[in-house]
Amino acid sequence: MKTTNNNRHGAIAHGLQGLCTAGRARTRLILLIAIAVSTTCTTSSAQSIIGSPGAGFQTWKAANLNNNGAPYWDAFTQNKLGNQTSRNVGFCLTNASDCMGINSALSAPGAIPFWGMIYNSTADTGGGQDTLVYFKSDNKRLSATLQLQLATVETEINEFGWFETNSTGTMLGPIHRLFQGSGVPPGSLVPSPVGKEVTFKPTKYFGFYYKDVSEGGCLAYTIAGFTTDPSC
Repeated sequence: MKTTNNNRHGAIAHGLQGLCTAGRARTRLILLIAIAVSTTCTTSSAQSIIGSPGAGFQTWKAANLNNNGAPYWDAFTQNKLGNQTSRNVGFCLTNASDCMGINSALSAPGAIPFWGMIYNSTADTGGGQDTLVYFKSDNKRLSATLQLQLATVETEINEFGWFETNSTGTMLGPIHRLFQGSGVPPGSLVPSPVGKEVTFKPTKYFGFYYKDVSEGGCLAYTIAGFTTDPSC
């Protein structure tokens, strides 16, 4: 998913260009956060990111992909059969290992910077997750386009949208769906197609969420303290 100003003054997202819902919830949350923070890279000041003290955009390289937990997303994921795999977000971003698909190289943006705590790419250390990520809007309308969907189960595409919060990120307000998922129970709804574009005008302070249809519809937020279930 990428977002732009509705007046087309340039892309907000120069980072992650695809929405990838992988096999298990942890990977989906990582991708959600990557998508959310990538929308803040802009010259038009449509929105600015707010995170924990010390957090920022961190650089990495494909050689850092070794599932050692540094950065926080470089870890084994688990598929529906309980098997440990290497389908973490880094492999999907770089179109590598078992996160390659038909034409996926055309959408894979490469080793783009991620938002997190300080990371040393040379030593492959640090890079912890920032659990407090939300945004400040300048009251402009935004346009969001669903660029890509990847799922191990076609009926388990997650819903994605934004939620209202306050200046300190301590209030959970209403959620607003941007892209429909497969519904709960899985397969009860038709998910939004790739290429769908929507416009929205967020509140002054807002974050992003996804609804995990494979986990009973639990909600995961970019402000982790609001997440409704640890399985999300």
